[in-house]
Amino acid sequence: MTSPTLPAVTGAWPGLTRLPGHPAAHLGAGAAARLGDALDALGAERVLVVHGRTSYRRCGADRIVEALSAHHTVEHFDGVRPNPDIEQIRAGIDVMRRFAPQAVVGIGGGSSLDVAKTIAVLAAQRRDAEECLLHAEAVTERRECALVLLPTTAGSGSEMTCFATVYVDGRKHSLDVDQARADLVLVDEDLTASLPLGDSVASGLDALSQAIESYWSVAATPASRELALAALDRLAPALARAADTGSFADPAIRAGTAHGASLAGAAIGLTRTTAAHALSYDLTARLGLAHGTAVALHLPWVLERHAMATTADCRHPHGAAAVRDAVAVVEDTTRTRTGRSVRQLVEQLLTRAGQPVRIEDLALPARHWRGPMTQALTSGRAANNPCVLTEADVLQLLR
Repeated sequence: MTSPTLPAVTGAWPGLTRLPGHPAAHLGAGAAARLGDALDALGAERVLVVHGRTSYRRCGADRIVEALSAHHTVEHFDGVRPNPDIEQIRAGIDVMRRFAPQAVVGIGGGSSLDVAKTIAVLAAQRRDAEECLLHAEAVTERRECALVLLPTTAGSGSEMTCFATVYVDGRKHSLDVDQARADLVLVDEDLTASLPLGDSVASGLDALSQAIESYWSVAATPASRELALAALDRLAPALARAADTGSFADPAIRAGTAHGASLAGAAIGLTRTTAAHALSYDLTARLGLAHGTAVALHLPWVLERHAMATTADCRHPHGAAAVRDAVAVVEDTTRTRTGRSVRQLVEQLLTRAGQPVRIEDLALPARHWRGPMTQALTSGRAANNPCVLTEADVLQLLR
């Protein structure tokens, strides 16, 4: 049950918007209430729901799942914590193999969705979970259940992609296989209404970074650039209004960020992210900064560095002028939609959330951070960056 083609899943749903970049992704207030009907359409009676604890109850998803128990056998894996590690994945796989669900439903932020995707795929594999994360070729078996994802944050984009992040010994690894793409996505902006301001800011900044990074990515295509710009066009004004008011309570802001975040997720699903993401992971692992905050601290200086791209440091297939043009498009779009630059928007949002505003504010000692940050520049995400960043670029950030 890995590729459902039922019209009720892949066709248009009354009252919901069909999202581009995914065969069965639907957006709109009240979308989460369609979960029971969707599971029936998928023929799934045994359902494993993957989620965290606090946010799951706070957003009201618990009431939606409770209603499923009248017609479905429901089991929970509620052990998800932020930035999931290999032990969480192994625990989830144990539940998968014991319960044998016909559908896995991931509800939550990026961590919950990544765990749902990872255990749905790896429970079917013959090899150990860690080996599968380190070596994609070890994933040889098809998953045996449907996969349904409901994001409760507007930012990770995980609902739209076929990859998931897991930490092994404090280092970030990705499961990146086609079968980690959900069979069905329900994006309901109402699920983000109870999200605290800091989490909303971090999520929104993650989505903003994804849209921008996808647009200038070495792997960008006309289709991915169209998705990335559409994401930026929706995210920028919604985030600007949140920065001005200090709140995401306005339904229009939530709708704009939810729509933009899913479009950004679809864009990075085609291109992957670049240097701002590559450099962020150690800030999250070592300092505990929220992922979106860590990415946003790198985004402005990376963008400004790309605005000075030269032939000598460019790896973009269309040359340095194309990189500079991409930065100009991003800045022009942001200014047109918000009246401010990308840096100004990022810094206003971080200030609202009570977070460090610039990477320099962290005062990172070079003796502790030079190695990890320069190592990050050798990663696959950094190789997707249109400019070659060097140790000299990193040293400007360090104390």
